[in-house]
Amino acid sequence: RREVPVSLVRAGVLVDGQADLAFDDEDGWVVVDFKTDGEFGPGEAVYRRQVALYAEGISRATGRPARGVLLRV
Repeated sequence: RREVPVSLVRAGVLVDGQADLAFDDEDGWVVVDFKTDGEFGPGEAVYRRQVALYAEGISRATGRPARGVLLRV
């Protein structure tokens, strides 16, 4: 799936975003967030948190495990 809307409530806060790519394999969902930065640098922690939240939302919605992957393009 491409450009997947993801929403979840975490600690009373609505988290709303859009995963660039999500696909299901035998181990569960793989959620990919593409980044075009030359280098991640200090923003990498924010990006990792973002894709982790997307993975959590997809896991909650599907009942299957999910893992987030950052891909620099």
